Amino acid sequence: MKVTLKSALMGLVFLVLLVGLVPAGFVLDRQLVRGMEQNVRDDLATAPMVLEDEISADMGAWMMHAKEVSADGSLLDATERGDYDGASARATELVANFAPEERPLVIGGDGATVLGPAVPAELVEATRGGGMPVEAIATEEGMAFVALSPLMAEGTWVGATGVWIPMGEERTDRLSAKTRSNVLLMAPDEKLAGYTGRAEPAMGLFDLLGRQPITESVEEFEFAGTRFLVLNALLPGGARVSFVRDMSEELSAVPALRTAGATVFGVALLLALLVGVGFAARLARPVGSLAQAADRISTGDFDATVQHSGVKEVDRVAAAFEAMRDALAARIAELDGANRELEDRQERLSVLQAELVQRDRLSAASRLLAQLAHEVRNPVASVRNCLEVLRRRVDGDEEASELADLAIDELLRMHELAEQMLDLHRPQATEGDCDAASVAEDVAAVVRVGLGDREIDVDVSAPESLAVDIPADPLKQVLLNLMQNAQDALGDEGRIEVRVEAFDDNARIDVVDTGPGISDDALPQIFDPFFTTKADVRGVGLGLFTAAGIVRSHGGRIAAANRADGAGARLTIEVPLVEPTRHEAMA
Repeated sequence: MKVTLKSALMGLVFLVLLVGLVPAGFVLDRQLVRGMEQNVRDDLATAPMVLEDEISADMGAWMMHAKEVSADGSLLDATERGDYDGASARATELVANFAPEERPLVIGGDGATVLGPAVPAELVEATRGGGMPVEAIATEEGMAFVALSPLMAEGTWVGATGVWIPMGEERTDRLSAKTRSNVLLMAPDEKLAGYTGRAEPAMGLFDLLGRQPITESVEEFEFAGTRFLVLNALLPGGARVSFVRDMSEELSAVPALRTAGATVFGVALLLALLVGVGFAARLARPVGSLAQAADRISTGDFDATVQHSGVKEVDRVAAAFEAMRDALAARIAELDGANRELEDRQERLSVLQAELVQRDRLSAASRLLAQLAHEVRNPVASVRNCLEVLRRRVDGDEEASELADLAIDELLRMHELAEQMLDLHRPQATEGDCDAASVAEDVAAVVRVGLGDREIDVDVSAPESLAVDIPADPLKQVLLNLMQNAQDALGDEGRIEVRVEAFDDNARIDVVDTGPGISDDALPQIFDPFFTTKADVRGVGLGLFTAAGIVRSHGGRIAAANRADGAGARLTIEVPLVEPTRHEAMA
């Protein structure tokens, strides 16, 4: 049975990897476990030195504090007189100046403890000879350290005093963190004083270690199916400190490392097989990459790489293919650019077309409104005159007079509305210019005066001067309308900001408020005649329609949108700037 070159290479790579990596993996696993155990033993060997450094510095400080307390004259006098309450109070006062964990200790002339835990008799006897012992003792609260200093009156021992410090969880945890091991404390009375590890093996380990002698080497024990490495140390006074390392926890990472090693081995094997497949394919079919590149180009991917070959003819074909691919990619890129430019032009054309349609629609609506207003105004005036005559004739009838007044008021409203509609088509001055910044400041001042008690800020942000090609009165009318609408939208509080700035050949005036904004349904109709969002009868929907007509009649444009930087509406006016020659003539 014949095999292909590709299959032979794959088999060879697989066999080499199995022969080389599997034994190496077993050796590395054993070395890893031994190295981790040796690290644990090295850490435990340094634990007694860490304990000595931790305790010796504190013991020196405790001895100094005990000596400082015994040197107090008031405490000595109270103890000599047998006033142990006074001596205890004075000792408490003195020890309060030391570390928070230190507590007062007073022993009377009979050797009995007056304040603090019971102190072994041998420590009290040591103070009679002038000694200052610092040792660990067993107390009702657990293991503690005591530092004693004798009280001598004219060479006679009258008692002893000092400090005592509970071996609390904080100190034990600190020692455990420094030695990176669990700490088991055995008090001088051979009772368990504390263990920083898991609670389950604490008592079993305590019984097991209590029967073991103190050695300077690391010992190995097995308890409840778990291996422990332990090193013991003694404290002054006979207390035992055992540094314990649970090997099940120390070696807990080994299974994960083995899994990772197996994964790496599998990935390496797979990659090696893939490399072998690629190498065999390169030798057997050097043209395969050209076919793959052609397939990717057919899907529009021009980033496909072409594999060159050591065969001269095949390499020439690959180079020619790359040149063809690059040329085709450049032509398609040019075509994409032309398409994007065409789309941009089409979008601008659609916007212009929509604006022209809007202008035609508004122009037709305004002409219709003007005709309607002209036809309505005269009959309304005639009816009002008739009602005035009737009102005078029914002067004595109160109900008739009230009805006549009501009818006359309504006719006046109709007449005013007709006048507003006619104003849209009355000839207005289209020539003239003004300073947009000055006009904005004037209109803002008028709006501020009409605010009353409402907490609305009106600010203007504008350059010193900006000449625009529109007379001052029409611009004031437009700005006043926009700012009054913003004021109505705010209610009793908020902010209106008018921003004036030059923009290309136009001046742009933004009226921005912090109100609720314009709903999406109302936004397309905001400049339509008789369209209003006001709930009361103050508006008839001609304000923005009139403002839009004034701006367009002076060659500008007006737009409405909601703010992108927060709540509120933004109405933007764009009007042409005055030509430089005209601006110089104005100056």
